[in-house]
Amino acid sequence: MNTKLYPLLLTPVYKDYIWGGTSIPERFNREPQPGLCAESWELCDHADGMSIVSNGPLEGATLHDLVQDFGPDLVGTAPHLGPPALHSPTCPPKLTERRRKGGGGFPLLIKIIDAAQKLSVQVHPNDQTAPLVDGEAKSEMWYLLDGAPGARFYAGLIPGTTPEAFDAALEDNTVHNLLKPHDAAPGTLTYIRGGCVHAIGEGCLILEVQQNSNTTYRVYDWDRVDAEGNSRELHIEKARQVIDWELDPAGPTPSEPIIDGPNRTQDLLVTPYFRFGKLNLEAPHTATNDGRSFHMLFVAKGTLTVSSEGGEETVGAGTTVLLPAAISEYTLIPGDACEVLRVSVV
Repeated sequence: MNTKLYPLLLTPVYKDYIWGGTSIPERFNREPQPGLCAESWELCDHADGMSIVSNGPLEGATLHDLVQDFGPDLVGTAPHLGPPALHSPTCPPKLTERRRKGGGGFPLLIKIIDAAQKLSVQVHPNDQTAPLVDGEAKSEMWYLLDGAPGARFYAGLIPGTTPEAFDAALEDNTVHNLLKPHDAAPGTLTYIRGGCVHAIGEGCLILEVQQNSNTTYRVYDWDRVDAEGNSRELHIEKARQVIDWELDPAGPTPSEPIIDGPNRTQDLLVTPYFRFGKLNLEAPHTATNDGRSFHMLFVAKGTLTVSSEGGEETVGAGTTVLLPAAISEYTLIPGDACEVLRVSVV
């Protein structure tokens, strides 16, 4: 295509899961949503949710369209460790069918989570176990945008937990006592590898970056029922096949920050699937891109102008901007003190 790529804005895809709240549209000055707003899928190319461009010459195009039309100019030239290719022998049949319907070409899925209630105790498969259960591999990270006083999240099982102890706890509805709790202070970052049993507690507002997957196996849902008195489905057998009983989640090791006048930039987490960093800006900052990856920016605080040769956008807190890999240089101009979260693949 002849269209010159530019900073892309995307229409969020909202999910009204039972545990959600109303913080996302209220906090980020978005249009009110009917009912609960549990998740806002900010960047997604999946059968269960598709991003659509909302600005510029490409307005109305889906993210899947852009991946197909622009290829490495959009996504980058790095070997992306996303879902298996459509014709790969390791691609589960259900996933193959989803690909035929469109979706799944972009390597990551990025969302905001508003946990007004606890999420279920759950686990996702990793790259090795996903084919065993006909699922999509999913390792993810959480960045706490905000946490109510006393808010917690749960990552990993207490040391020494055996499959037998886990099964007994499921029978007694006490499996939550086997989870490792963590305080959910704003700015906290944790990496949830596939195979790690986890849960998000109530009062957490999270930016989640993950492999492009929507596979979740619930093992306990806090005895919760819906308005009709029905419990949500559990997936005990599949969960037991994908749990890594020896996995001890390690905290991320941030790189040393780079100080440039009043600006501070820092990589907080690098995984096989994505790189995550934070930029605290008080003055214009020019960034370069070698074309190996797209850059996704999420404005956590303040206002920001994103300027490139292809175009310019000024956005407020809670806005996601996708910078295609072909944009080799861009400038970030904060309207005031601004916190920007940046995601790319490695």
